[in-house]
Amino acid sequence: MVVVRRALSYTLGCLVGIATVIAPAPVEAKRDKGPVQITPDKPKGKDRRRARRADVDRSEAGTRRGVLELTLGSVVGATAGLLVGRGAWEIVQARRIEEECAMGSLAIECSFARPGRQGRIAAGLNFGFAGVLGLASGFLLVRGIRIHRDWREWQARNARLSVQPWASTRRRSGGMSLRLRF
Repeated sequence: MVVVRRALSYTLGCLVGIATVIAPAPVEAKRDKGPVQITPDKPKGKDRRRARRADVDRSEAGTRRGVLELTLGSVVGATAGLLVGRGAWEIVQARRIEEECAMGSLAIECSFARPGRQGRIAAGLNFGFAGVLGLASGFLLVRGIRIHRDWREWQARNARLSVQPWASTRRRSGGMSLRLRF
């Protein structure tokens, strides 16, 4: 019994000695720098968008070509161009009316307090709507181009002619399927 106690006391003493030697030294916090904050690397905007769009097939397995978006974008863009032209014409007309009224014309526009103001208002409205339509046209064209690009990639990946074997267990039969895509 005495031997067991002595062995336990030696073991306990060794363990305490090892624990004091292995124990780390106390570390003091550095208060002048502030708290340490570890943040993960944040990917840039282009990388995030590229990763988000990487697995998206906008052509929906080759069923959409982007023709609708391209057509609508072109029509809306042409309408925006038409409105810009009309706005420029309204400004020219407003200046012409002001010049005629300054020369003493008896036109009905000269009876207003500020002749040519209506033309400038119309031009501003035309330019405002043209800006909105131009932006919408840009979005439609970009979407159509992306869909068309995905459609071309899908067309290149998928074979135009494929032969596939098939078999049926219900009716002991089998054969080959020929698929032609054009």
